[in-house]
Amino acid sequence: MLRLGVSRVIEEAGGRVVAEAADGEAALGAVRTHRPEVLVVGENAGASGDAAGLVALTESAARMVPGLRFLALVAGMGPDALRWLLASGIGGLLPRSADPGELRSALLRVVAGDRVVSPQVVAAIFANVNAAPTAGGAPSAGVVALTSKEREVLALLASGRSNAEIAAALFVSAATVKTHLAHIYAKLGVRGRYEALSLAVALGMVG
Repeated sequence: MLRLGVSRVIEEAGGRVVAEAADGEAALGAVRTHRPEVLVVGENAGASGDAAGLVALTESAARMVPGLRFLALVAGMGPDALRWLLASGIGGLLPRSADPGELRSALLRVVAGDRVVSPQVVAAIFANVNAAPTAGGAPSAGVVALTSKEREVLALLASGRSNAEIAAALFVSAATVKTHLAHIYAKLGVRGRYEALSLAVALGMVG
């Protein structure tokens, strides 16, 4: 029923469904044969039925079709798994309960090359993370509890600067930069610079 609903939304958005697959192995076969523009996957699509399996599936598909974009429909994944999916390069994360309008909008944006993360997924990513909630209950880029200096560090990190280059740009020591990065990682609930940048881009904190 979910695949049928997704197919209908794709067609209503002006797209064409080239294949449907019941599992990850069949999906990879379809990707190899049809070379689609976007692959819509569920969180259990991978061989192991979890985030690791889904990441492995998307990595395999991306090797077959360079530039292939992904939209994942998830339900029940914890914050760590969701952050991992974002860091892996999946272009869109929506809850399985997303309505047709939200799904259609997300598909069009993913096709255009945007990163799309549903507010519900953002809230789940920030579960137990020190961020102020918005009126709707989901943190946003404007209220994540980063100081102005931490935002400067994040922007320089996004520009590809090394720790030493960030220190030079801000006229601080390398040790101070490391401290700022540690605070940024803790507040975003990530484990390193790549995950921090992936999440920051998804939330619109950096370009």
